[in-house]
Amino acid sequence: MALTFLENLGLTAKEAGLYELLLKLGEVPAGEIIKASKLKRATVYKVLYSLEQKGLVSKKDFKKKIHFRPEQPSKLLDLAENQYRALERAKDDLQSFLPQLSSEYIMSVERPVVTTFEGLEGLKQIYEDTLKEKKPIYAVVQTAEVEPEMYKWLSGDYVKRRAKAKIWAKVIVSSGKWSDTYSKKDSEECRESITVPGHQFPFQHEVDIYGDKVAFINYKKGEALIGIVIRHPQIAQTMKAWFDLAWEGAKIKSGQIL
Repeated sequence: MALTFLENLGLTAKEAGLYELLLKLGEVPAGEIIKASKLKRATVYKVLYSLEQKGLVSKKDFKKKIHFRPEQPSKLLDLAENQYRALERAKDDLQSFLPQLSSEYIMSVERPVVTTFEGLEGLKQIYEDTLKEKKPIYAVVQTAEVEPEMYKWLSGDYVKRRAKAKIWAKVIVSSGKWSDTYSKKDSEECRESITVPGHQFPFQHEVDIYGDKVAFINYKKGEALIGIVIRHPQIAQTMKAWFDLAWEGAKIKSGQIL
C-alpha cells in the first residue's frame, strides 16, 4: 500500500508507516512494533494512540502486555468520509467569510480584484454571483443581439430565480429587437426598466452593478463570450452614481419627467 495514499487521507508519514506495518504484523505486542519500526518507544506509542483515535487501530491487554491490532482497511473509507465532510464544512465557512476577507484585502492593498470569465458557462457564473450577492442590480442592457443559448438561459432560468428571490433590478434598455417584450415583463420579473433610443445609445455590452462589484458582460451573438467582474467598493459606488445620473437622464429622455 502506497504511503502517499494514506497520507492523502490525512495521516502523517509515521501514522501511515505504522498502520501499513500493522497490516503485515497483525495483532502484536507494542514491543514488537517498536522493534520492527525502528522508532523510539515514545514515538510509537504516540502514533499508535493517534491511530486509535482515528479508528484505524485497537488495543487490548493480554498477559500483562498491551497488544495493538489494525482495524479493517474499510475503515479508511470512514476516515475519507470524515475528511470530506470536514472539507465541505471548511468550504462553507470560507464562502461565508470570503466577502469580508476580500473587502479587507481590497482595502489593505487599495486595488480592485478583477476576475475574467469566458464562454457560456463563464458568463453564467457572473449571473449566479448576482444571486449569491442578494443585492439590487443596476444595469444597462441591449436585447437585440444576444447569443441564443445565453438568451434561453437568462429568460428561462436566471430571471425566474432572481424574481423568486426578490432581487430587484433597475435597468436602462437600449431599444431594438425584443426591448418592448423585455419591458412588458418588468412586473413579473421583479424589474423596473426605462428604454432609450438604440441609435443614440447603442450599448455594446451589459453592465451590472451589484453590491461592491461591477460586471461588464459581452454576450453578443457571433462574438467571443467574455465577462469581467471588478470588485472594489469605491469603483462600485462611482459606477452606481453614474447609473443614477444616467437613470435620471433616461427618465427625461423617455418623457417620464417633463
